[in-house]
Amino acid sequence: MKEVGAALLSFYLEFRVLINSVLIVLLAVFANWALRRLLMRTVTQVVRGVKRAQDVDTTSEMQAAPYVNARAVQRTRTLGTVGRHIISWTVVIVALILILAQLGVNLGAVLTSAGIVAAGLAFGAQNIVKDILNGIFMVFEDQLGIGDVVTIGTINGTVEDVGIRITQVRALDGTLWHIRNGEILTLGNSSQGWGRALIDVTVDADQDLTHVSEVTLEAARALLTSEKYARKVTGQPEILGLESVFGDRATLRLAVRTRPEAQWEVQRGIRAELRRKFREEGIALSDERPTLPGGTA
Repeated sequence: MKEVGAALLSFYLEFRVLINSVLIVLLAVFANWALRRLLMRTVTQVVRGVKRAQDVDTTSEMQAAPYVNARAVQRTRTLGTVGRHIISWTVVIVALILILAQLGVNLGAVLTSAGIVAAGLAFGAQNIVKDILNGIFMVFEDQLGIGDVVTIGTINGTVEDVGIRITQVRALDGTLWHIRNGEILTLGNSSQGWGRALIDVTVDADQDLTHVSEVTLEAARALLTSEKYARKVTGQPEILGLESVFGDRATLRLAVRTRPEAQWEVQRGIRAELRRKFREEGIALSDERPTLPGGTA
């Protein structure tokens, strides 16, 4: 038994550097996996806790304090994504330093040289530094989060990932855009706070616009009290007034305050309901022949 122990000790001493390096790599892989798993479990628990408190399945359905709760979910997910990147890079750097120490490399000289090289790279790769800093500020200032519907320049879509340097946005046609964080100068976020459904109703100018307004509001209220739309709306429909008059056409604008990201669905629903209601009331949309109650033209 002593001979086996002595042989193992001798083997270890002979290959000490290699064995320690392998152990460091294995511990780094395990630490990276464990920390990322712990982070994602924390994120999942926070998200589930908020949704459980609101008794909903999706973020957009939250009722009580919708802005605070929805942003808590989205920001937690975003910070979780950024946190995974930070954990991975930190573990890699620490493991590399420990391996260099096992190889007998002078860490002081290496760190000094690394500082000089980093300064040179920072000067020569200013765009990368700009991307990283801008990405960090965007996350901590809550400018956007995973799942948000955003407009960045000419790109409209849903944020799928926020990285240290790159933000990924999935456009409506399915295209995945990779946008450098440093290039995001103007950002519109449709998922923060509330939305507004705007519907322009264009009718013949010689019709009774007061009656048209009343029918428009009646149709909107009837639709928004339905089970499908009631939870998507946070305000009452209102006529903002006469938006424009052009030739024989007059345009009224209807506005309804909605939950974030629900404005487009509400707009489509109201348009369909308005068309049905107008036909019943004999109100002609522009370029349509009027249909009187009873079906006679």
